[in-house]
Amino acid sequence: MTQATRFFATLALALPLAIVACGGDQGNTTPVTPPPPPWKNVAATLFAASPNTSDGEFGVGDNLVIIGQDFIDATHGQPILVIKGSYFDSDGKTHIVDLQETPKRINKTKLTWRMFPNIVFHPNGDKLGEFVGELRVINQGNDGSQELSTSLPVTLRVKPSLIPRVMRPLGTNCQPIVEATLEGTGFSFVFEAVGLRAGTQDAPLTFHWTFLRENWTVKMSNGSFDPDSILPKTGAFVLEDAVTKGTTSMVQDLGDRNFLLKVGSDAFGDTRLKELRTAKIPEGGDSYPASVNVAAVDASGKTARLAISLKVMQMATMTYDGAQKIVERFAPTMVSECIPGGDIGRQVSYREDKAETRGRGMSFQYNANVGVNLGLPSNPFALGLNFSAGFGVDVNASSSTTKSKGLDLSGQILPGLYGVFYRQTTKLYRVGHLVGHTVCGQDVDLGEAILTDWIFTPDLATGPQCAPASNLPPAKKFAI
Repeated sequence: MTQATRFFATLALALPLAIVACGGDQGNTTPVTPPPPPWKNVAATLFAASPNTSDGEFGVGDNLVIIGQDFIDATHGQPILVIKGSYFDSDGKTHIVDLQETPKRINKTKLTWRMFPNIVFHPNGDKLGEFVGELRVINQGNDGSQELSTSLPVTLRVKPSLIPRVMRPLGTNCQPIVEATLEGTGFSFVFEAVGLRAGTQDAPLTFHWTFLRENWTVKMSNGSFDPDSILPKTGAFVLEDAVTKGTTSMVQDLGDRNFLLKVGSDAFGDTRLKELRTAKIPEGGDSYPASVNVAAVDASGKTARLAISLKVMQMATMTYDGAQKIVERFAPTMVSECIPGGDIGRQVSYREDKAETRGRGMSFQYNANVGVNLGLPSNPFALGLNFSAGFGVDVNASSSTTKSKGLDLSGQILPGLYGVFYRQTTKLYRVGHLVGHTVCGQDVDLGEAILTDWIFTPDLATGPQCAPASNLPPAKKFAI
């Protein structure tokens, strides 16, 4: 055979192989999804902004709705609302406005910002007027980037409003306005009407305070009957306060003032409010919003309204993400006799011949000094937490192999081989994060609650001799 003949013969053999190889590669090719491009902060664009009110005017407690696009999401950062312009108040004075506020992101095209607790455009927060200026939004990235949006001209006329001067637990040194507190806390509310006529003997300024019985524990007294007998167990009741001097109304725990009590269409005069405390948190919950709605009407019929929501919390909460940390893995233990496969093999299932029980236990990394300084107990068990509900297991019960659902195992022992069941015990930590809450609404890191728990892992080992070695990993202690 000549050299040329050998070349073409080799080429003839190689081509089918190359075709088969190419065809195989094509048949096994899996489309690869390209990774998403890295996140990059971009500037938002603003289209419109208006109050969420029917009359288009803006008051304390109202939301300004901002429509646009590309508002940064919580994963990557926080939008910041920039408000600049001039405020022309009812006294004819002009005030320069330069504010940065934190709006609530609804989605990538919508933000809302609530004006609270006063008229933020005015230095004293208590004058009606008109704001004329512009809005911008900064997309503030967690990576430190900042992107400024386009400018949106806006004019906002501020309407009569109710301003909370005091909204805090009675007899505390909390800041004047508190928006979160603990269950069972006596409260004091002092609200001022701005833009309404002051009350007089002949023309009172009337405040209507609406509370929900499921949110508030109340006690009242009346000279002719017991108001508790007519108060609903759930639903609303109204305290009407006819102010004959000034523009301020006060409702508080341990009060000595009389109100007109209204329940539905029934009214009961000269009712004294003796107790006004946040209600207990329902079983299984860790907080609830206690609502209070207030309306004031002056002699001319002008009205101002404000709805507030006070978050009522337990003394402490625990969050647990369901994760488990392996602390120690013990050596596998033989828990069955050596089982021969015989001549035809054998199907076997795990049977608990040697039971094992391990006790669960609670421990803490507790910031006692931090808690005590804020009025919290030094003993974490005194926080009133249901650790069993938080961890999803009974922390006072033992963990036993007789009750473990993870020990279901069956397998085949081949002919001529032997089988042995092993069981391995693993020590785990479940770690919950403790957060304390104060009567003034402060949150404080109290450390960790640690539950020691156990799991049991079965194994069927087979081999030509009795007893074959386990397939489970060797004993080991892990760094915490």
